[in-house]
Formats: sequence, structure tokens, C-alpha cells
Amino acid sequence: MHEDFAQRAVVRTATMPWTPRDGIEEKLLEAARDRRTSLVRLPAGATLPIASRGSLDVLILDGQLASHGAWTYLREPAGLRALSTARGCTLFVKQRPAQRPTRCALDVRGVVFESGLVPGLALGPVHTDLDGTVTLLRFDRGTHVPPHHHRDGEELFVLDGELRDEFGTYGVHDWVRQPPASVHSVDTPNGCLTFSLAHHLGSAIFR
Repeated sequence: MHEDFAQRAVVRTATMPWTPRDGIEEKLLEAARDRRTSLVRLPAGATLPIASRGSLDVLILDGQLASHGAWTYLREPAGLRALSTARGCTLFVKQRPAQRPTRCALDVRGVVFESGLVPGLALGPVHTDLDGTVTLLRFDRGTHVPPHHHRDGEELFVLDGELRDEFGTYGVHDWVRQPPASVHSVDTPNGCLTFSLAHHLGSAIFR
């Protein structure tokens, strides 16, 4: 699913059914070689399936995973530890290749935002390592970002509000993958908050 990294990919999750898998429920966004991206819902007492290779990026959308609550970002080397939930939770989960993954646990509500390249855009650094950057992008109402280039690609997962570009409109929990060397502009008439992964797809199209 969405295996061609040279192509743009969009998944709108609002109308997708939850699919049972290994004791959890999942809305699959991407399954491409050694990458898997999904929304995951764990019932009380369940454990997140352990990835055997690479690393995991996890954003807790609601509930609690291990000792971490909603709005916590976790970066975990694959196979390092099992993550379970006592009460249940909903997660954004990405398994991906990793050169030298570093562990991270951060409540993103405490991220300090910095001014972006245009008025109305703010960047909240979450995590950076050899495998790319993870950032919150906050767009004020009416923000316009002119055409810009994603040399190594970018993924956006919409957390709040609505985002528009030349190709469509994206709402809460929609996922968009911009391929390497892509260009687009962005508008947010009513404001938006997104979870962004960047600088991690440049070599994927050559594998």
C-alpha cells in the first residue's frame, strides 16, 4: 500500500473502518517495504506489536501507553521493549528504517514554538536524529505558505483544523505523504496543527 515513494499519497481516515490485527485495531495508512504507518487502537490490557527492525515513532492521541499519556511522542528502537496499556489508547504509529535511532519521550504540549518562514507559521521541534526530523507545525488562521520544495519528502498528519494545497483539503487525522523533490503551497483559512516527519524519504525511492 503506497509503496512508490516517488508518488504522493493521501489517506482520509474518518470514513475508514477499524481492522482487527494481533489483538489490536488498525487503520492502515502505509505498508511499503520496511515501513508501516497506521492509526492503532489498543483495548485495555493490550500490547503494541513489537517491530523487529528499524524504529517506531508513536504519538499518543488519547488514553495512556505504558506510563505516558495523551500528546506524548515516543521514539523507540525496534524490539527494545514492549509497550502496553492498562486503560486503552489510540495512537499514530510509524515503523521505519533507522540508522542509529535515539530514544525519546516528550509531552509535545510543552514544545516551544519558533517563528516559521512566513507570518502565521510556527515550528515546534519535537525530535531530530540521523533519520530525520519530527516537528509540530502550527498555522494561524489565514496563513499562506507560497510554493516550496521538499527535497527529501515530508509526511503530515493533521491533528487539528484543516489544511489545503493545490491537490486537496485535509482534515483531522488525514495523512499526506509528499514525495522527494515535490513542490506545493499551503493555505489554512481557519488554522491548523500538524504532526510532521521530514528529511527521511530521500533515499527510500532508490531502494
